[in-house]
Amino acid sequence: MRGGLKMENAKNTQSPSEEQTLPLALPDGESARRVVGRWLRTNVGDALYPAEATFIAETFAWLVPVWFSTAAKPMVALVADVYVSAATGVFLGRPTREELIKRVTQISAESE
Repeated sequence: MRGGLKMENAKNTQSPSEEQTLPLALPDGESARRVVGRWLRTNVGDALYPAEATFIAETFAWLVPVWFSTAAKPMVALVADVYVSAATGVFLGRPTREELIKRVTQISAESE
């Protein structure tokens, strides 16, 4: 303060809401589904289906339920939940390939 007047920085004309933010790796649920779907096809096979993603604000992550699905029996059973960071696209929680295969085998045996 100088002479009773508050001095402001003339260069700082942006409000905090106008500041640039970094783009999100997964800005929407469909992006999260695609990432999970690609991982499933590459590591497990095509009998697992990533369902509609839900944004979890507390963890800033997408929750993508994974279902076992066949042509004869679509969406047979929930197999797992996969969590993916919205900011980075990194998997925060997912079962291993072996765990998924074991679960699908168990579901298949139960539905026979």
